[in-house]
Amino acid sequence: MEFNISREIFLDGIQKTLSIVERRTTIPILNNVLIRAGGKNDLGVIATNREIGLVAHYEAEVRNPGEITLSARKLYEMIREIQGDFIHVKMNDMNWVSVSCGKVSYRIPGISADDYPKVESDDKQKFFMINSGILTEMIEKTFFAMSQEEMRINLNGVFMEVEQGEAGSRLRMVSTDGHRLSMIDMDLGAQKFLELEKGLIIPRRGVSEIKKLLEQGDEDVEIGVEKGMIVMKKKNTFLKISLIDADYPDYKRVITMDKGNRVELDRDQFLHALRRMGVMATDKYNGVKIGISGDRMKLNSTNPDVGEANDEVDIAHQDKEMEAVYNVRYLIDAVEVIDEEKLVFEMREGLRPGTIRPAVKENYLCIIMPLKV
Repeated sequence: MEFNISREIFLDGIQKTLSIVERRTTIPILNNVLIRAGGKNDLGVIATNREIGLVAHYEAEVRNPGEITLSARKLYEMIREIQGDFIHVKMNDMNWVSVSCGKVSYRIPGISADDYPKVESDDKQKFFMINSGILTEMIEKTFFAMSQEEMRINLNGVFMEVEQGEAGSRLRMVSTDGHRLSMIDMDLGAQKFLELEKGLIIPRRGVSEIKKLLEQGDEDVEIGVEKGMIVMKKKNTFLKISLIDADYPDYKRVITMDKGNRVELDRDQFLHALRRMGVMATDKYNGVKIGISGDRMKLNSTNPDVGEANDEVDIAHQDKEMEAVYNVRYLIDAVEVIDEEKLVFEMREGLRPGTIRPAVKENYLCIIMPLKV
């Protein structure tokens, strides 16, 4: 195997694999990235940890085809420190690989690609197109509410389901950690989309990799499902993610609730006020008391270890007076992803949850449980 490739392209390609390859594993080859030099000046960069697989193709001057697996992190560090426009890579018969540019030369031992797990998808896999912007927005509005508790595996990801109707397909994403729930719907129009018997759960780490894939331009994405995995293709990159094999909780029971005390307010004013309250937050206490009366919302955060903060926000309010205490960081997360000037905050008495949603578009909501005081 021998090829020349742009340093910038190669560095970017290897960097994308670092979040996938295993750092601590009893299987050494999973620390490696598979480099495959093929015909027609194509260089494949492949990484997997058996749960997530990435295949990316880049243009290179291939002098001799071949393949080898190399330490992803060491290869990245070598390319990062090399100065120059192009890198020359060559493998000898003993699986040692030289990486050079100008006067700089590295030698790194490789492991044969024969035992590397298969990542490529089945040629018969059926794919459907979805706009990158739609998928990006849906992930942004649900990513923050996923659980981080390892024991609650069914909540450690984003739940995705598809509703097929006469008007076309509707895609829904939901996330919850048991204290809050974020949900967004997107109308995909008349196009056919994934036909799922039930929803699927994409793990947190997989959602992170999808976000990175979507950042690579605004082209449409191809998406498919096969044997417990979700598969995505975009431009020169192929991503394969194992789904969480568990049942998602019945989130609809939380959404179908009685009407609350509805408050309409300016998104930016509310967000800045919440951030000022957040200055008082610590790991031990992060509550903010919110009281509404007339056309004013009063916010108070009192933390014995830090101090006290107070603020007021103008609101459009017609219902009765009330107050409740919420996790200020949860409120900030919910408000930050809203991209409208106005939002609606629906509060409920006792320990019943509050709801935040855009004032105009009704396809997104975040439900937040109040804190006991």
